[in-house]
Amino acid sequence: MKFFLLPALAIILLLTACDDHSDKVTAIDRNGGIEVSLSTTHLNATNDLLTTHYIVWNKGVKTKEFDKRDTIPALETATTEGEDDNGNTEDVTAKKDYEFYVTVK
Repeated sequence: MKFFLLPALAIILLLTACDDHSDKVTAIDRNGGIEVSLSTTHLNATNDLLTTHYIVWNKGVKTKEFDKRDTIPALETATTEGEDDNGNTEDVTAKKDYEFYVTVK
């Protein structure tokens, strides 16, 4: 349980740093830090893949790197305006993407 609190805390710190540019993180503390990245990929019409990627740093050495993958339900599609390379616009149907919210307790 403690292992998962650290990545969540790291995500919160990184997200809050993005809103206030004066506190923006420019380098990971590799003396004792955990990098976490979240991503989703559309698998098919009904499923998406959620990937959480972890990199654990200790004393400047990458001690562990791993992924956790979960299949989650795909969101519905939505109509939005798309633009091609020539600047022409038209309505297109695209799959919605998940938004990420992280809570640390």
